[in-house]
Amino acid sequence: MSKYISSATFFRNFKPPEFMRNMPNATNWSPAEMSQIDQQLAKALPNLPKKLGKAARYALDHPDRIAFDSMRTVATACDVASPTMLRLARALDYESYEAFRSEFQQRFVNQGFGNRADALQSGVGSSQDDHFSNDIAQAATRNIAQTMKLLDIAAVEEFARCVQNSNRTFILGSGSMHWMAALMESTGQMAIPGLRTDHSGSATMVETIASIAEQDTALVMAFAPYARETVVAAAYASKRKAKVFALTDKASSPLVEHADHVFFAPTTSPHYYPSVVSTIVMIEILLSATVATSNAIERIKLTENIRNQSGAYL
Repeated sequence: MSKYISSATFFRNFKPPEFMRNMPNATNWSPAEMSQIDQQLAKALPNLPKKLGKAARYALDHPDRIAFDSMRTVATACDVASPTMLRLARALDYESYEAFRSEFQQRFVNQGFGNRADALQSGVGSSQDDHFSNDIAQAATRNIAQTMKLLDIAAVEEFARCVQNSNRTFILGSGSMHWMAALMESTGQMAIPGLRTDHSGSATMVETIASIAEQDTALVMAFAPYARETVVAAAYASKRKAKVFALTDKASSPLVEHADHVFFAPTTSPHYYPSVVSTIVMIEILLSATVATSNAIERIKLTENIRNQSGAYL
């Protein structure tokens, strides 16, 4: 009989590498520490007017700037008029912008500011040398460090539990995320039954998951600029009462509204396209956690034997 470890043992022993824990540009908050104002902003965002929505997204993505910059500076940064920031505060039932701002300041007081004093870098190129390859590597390292800082272990554990107990697990991504979903399916199927992604060709993603139900799980993946099809599919899966997990880049992502749990994977890069390095890290974490907390060894061995006997490998 195959042996498997309990989820409690897996997550108790799971620790990010030392270099990641000590990265100087770690992000300013983690999902487990999301304050009431974060939740208010995320909930209100879909219904806010355009200007207020722009200000709300900036507040979600740059909490340090709200905490420590003036209202005028913040308004300039997100390209709105100063009164718009006050209107945002009042839309969230704060009497003044200072009351709104104090919510963000309190977060840093509670966490200890330390190496979080610097603003979250919005780009790369801080290295003194001019080697583009170094900039790429440094950006990838920062993204991985932020991913580990943002990692919600309880949500990973819940994902593993849901996959094990679900009839089907749909992995959904369109555009450049489609091949990422296919990668997760192909590497995960040898250990985890029921993984599915969209192979339909011309059918819409919603048509592909038309039968999704409460007994199913969906992992939806989208990064800015967000594919409309993926967001619509996430909303549909949520409406059908499936368990929805999102893998995305920012707290202001439209996927957040429809997800039960969110995994964040920053994509900053000097490359002309968003980096997928931290996305792959999260996929490997989710698959590893699911396999480590399940009885999948025999299934993996069987798959390997079939592939070896069929001549699939040289």
